[in-house]
Amino acid sequence: MLARLIGVTVAAQRHTGAFPGTWTPFIIGRPRSWGPDIALAAAFLILSAFLAWPSALVELDVALRDLSDANRPGWAELIADKTNRLGQGGLLGGVALGISTVLSYRLRTVRPMIAFLVVYGMTGSVLVVKYLLTRLYPHGPGDDSPPYATVEQATLFTTLEPAAAYPSGHVLNTIVWYGFLVFLLGARLTVRQRRLLLLAPPLIVTFSTTYLGYHWLSDALGGILIGLLILRIVKRIRWETVELPTLLEPEKRYL
Repeated sequence: MLARLIGVTVAAQRHTGAFPGTWTPFIIGRPRSWGPDIALAAAFLILSAFLAWPSALVELDVALRDLSDANRPGWAELIADKTNRLGQGGLLGGVALGISTVLSYRLRTVRPMIAFLVVYGMTGSVLVVKYLLTRLYPHGPGDDSPPYATVEQATLFTTLEPAAAYPSGHVLNTIVWYGFLVFLLGARLTVRQRRLLLLAPPLIVTFSTTYLGYHWLSDALGGILIGLLILRIVKRIRWETVELPTLLEPEKRYL
C-alpha cells in the first residue's frame, strides 16, 4: 500500500510535466500569519509556568495518575501499551526517512530528504527543553513501587531523577511525524484518511501515555503545543523553491 502511494505520488508529479529535480509537497492552508505560532509558544510558556509550582494543574496530574493506577486491569493495560507505540519516534522517523529517500531517488531531487532532516532536527531539539525543564515521571522517583511523586515533587525544575517527562516526546511525535507523512503523501490520500492520520494518533497516544503513567497529562499537552508549532514551521517553508547549494542540485548549472 505504501509503495503504491509513493508510486502514484511520483506519477502524479510527472504527469504535471515537472522536470526532474522538482518536488511539490502537499500543503493545505500554508500559514500566512505568525499569530497562531506566537499563541502556541505563549500557551506553552503559560502551561510551563503553572507547572513550576504545586498548582491546581499539578494536583490534577497527580490525581489522574492515582486514578489510572487504581483502575488499570490487565487487558486495558495491554491495549494501552500497544496503542502507545503509535508515538514511537524511531519507528515513525524510520518510515518518514524511507519515504523521503524513495521520493528523492525517483524524482531525482534531494528536497524531500532535506525536509526530513530539518524535521528530524526540530523534533530532536525537544530534548533540550526536557533537559532545561526537568520533571519527574509519574511513577518516579525510585523503583516501580510506591510511593510515587507527590504534588510537591511533580513540578518542573526538580533535582530528583529520572526527570525528562516534560514535554511528552511520544505525543509530539504523533503531531510532527504523522503530519509529515501527510506532507509527503497527502495528495494521494482522501480527506478522511488525512484527518485520521492527523487526529487519531495524537488523541490515542495522549490517552494511553497518561493512562499508563508514562507521562503526566500536562506533559502530553506540552507535546501537542510544541508539535503543532513545529508542524506550522514546516508548512511555512517553501520546500519546492527554497534555494539550495549547487552541490546538492548540480542540474541547476544547466538551467
